[in-house]
Amino acid sequence: MKKCIYLITLFLLAKCSPVIPVHIFDDETPKSEPIYRNLNYWAAHPDKFDQSDLLPKNLVDDTLCLDSIDVFFIYPTIYTSGDQWNADVNDEKLNKKINNSTIANQASVFTGIANVYAPIYRQMHIHGYEDISNGIKAFDVAYKDVENAFKYYLKHFNNGNRIVIAAHSQGTNHAEKLFTDFLIPNDSILKKVELAYLIGMPINKLNLNYPACDRPNDLNCFLSWRTFSYGFYTSYKYGDEIPVTNPVSWRKNGSQSLYSSHKGILFKNGKLKYPQSVSAVVNQGILWVSFQSIPMQKLFERNDYHIADYNLFWMNIRSNFYERMKK
Repeated sequence: MKKCIYLITLFLLAKCSPVIPVHIFDDETPKSEPIYRNLNYWAAHPDKFDQSDLLPKNLVDDTLCLDSIDVFFIYPTIYTSGDQWNADVNDEKLNKKINNSTIANQASVFTGIANVYAPIYRQMHIHGYEDISNGIKAFDVAYKDVENAFKYYLKHFNNGNRIVIAAHSQGTNHAEKLFTDFLIPNDSILKKVELAYLIGMPINKLNLNYPACDRPNDLNCFLSWRTFSYGFYTSYKYGDEIPVTNPVSWRKNGSQSLYSSHKGILFKNGKLKYPQSVSAVVNQGILWVSFQSIPMQKLFERNDYHIADYNLFWMNIRSNFYERMKK
């Protein structure tokens, strides 16, 4: 996978950092483990103020509200520049960046409808996707934090609430492993997970008892998509065997969605803009998008919209989540 795949964005024209780990993983001093009884090790939590408490600045009269739903959110790779294989969970600058980026742009889609829990974990450096031998070891460290956080959440925070797992990119890789290593072997816990957003990575299948969602109101299933410009094929794993949800029509595969059904893009400035501007269609395991009626549209066009997988469909995700869960 190319180093820049996670950095191409509608909202932030970032350059790939040259700062990467050059030592082997085994030579690295182990990082301190997060202590999940301490709220400092939660990027989002109902008992603290964070960006998951805020709706877009211009979203007024939003009355979507449900009770007794928890979203366990696993954020993507934010650690893109540094000389260590795993991020330090006590890095205040990085933790602030997590809150102001992925929590603000992605986890906020559930604001007011669910309690959001997002653990800070020793995320793998983005370079781990290139250097597989060291990356696998760094990934395992990060995953162990995620699993420990979920177990702590179940024991101390859930209190019988309905459970949704949401993730993006590296977070989706951890969520997939959480399913295969912990949830699926523990059927009584799996049954409590009513929905999963496994976004930004190809997910072939999880389990016959936890399939890909097919219709807008399906539960006990997972949603997944990777966003690219119309006609573009990623070099990383595509094919009809990969189920994809159209986050406008909420159908698995199916025909191209109407522009009129699109409800708006969340931009980096915290504003929701340009409804009826995106059309999406599933093709060979990826999601293709087309745009209309966006000022200076050419400035934002890319082949890969990975970092905007949530933002492009923010209001559609929010509306469907409410309708799907209220039943």
